[in-house]
Amino acid sequence: MDFTWLGMVPMIFGAGAASDTPRALLDQIYQPLLAGQYHNLEEFYSPRLQELTAHNLEANVVDVSGQPVDPEAPAIVSFNPFLNGETADVKDLQVTEPITRDGTAVALVSFVNAGQPAVLSISMVELQGEWKVDDIAAVGAGEKWLYSWLLQYDPFSMR
Repeated sequence: MDFTWLGMVPMIFGAGAASDTPRALLDQIYQPLLAGQYHNLEEFYSPRLQELTAHNLEANVVDVSGQPVDPEAPAIVSFNPFLNGETADVKDLQVTEPITRDGTAVALVSFVNAGQPAVLSISMVELQGEWKVDDIAAVGAGEKWLYSWLLQYDPFSMR
């Protein structure tokens, strides 16, 4: 077993609940959010997305005085990509039937969160018979984003 920082990501985030279909994965993510419950969303991420999250966490760690190690790093980790924000007040949730091909799937999720409409495209990948989220993109009205890109780069010139 690889005990490097990135190799420990699944151990840190948890192994995750098994999802044998893309739709089951989306249900596992959104049912608790509809009830206003928060859970460890990273358990639903693919290893690639877990690595990007770990990279962002590492860039945002603080030293003993509470100062960020990289004060210019964006604090994207508090953002919940499945909600297109930080708070859960989800209404009118609609999820399209995922389109699958060759171990990948994509579905559109639309809802209103805290009075703001959102449309997300959720890309999933099948790994050893289990489906995981590989990326999330905001594609509706308003600001557009790709979660993997937000985790990896500084799109808002915060640095």
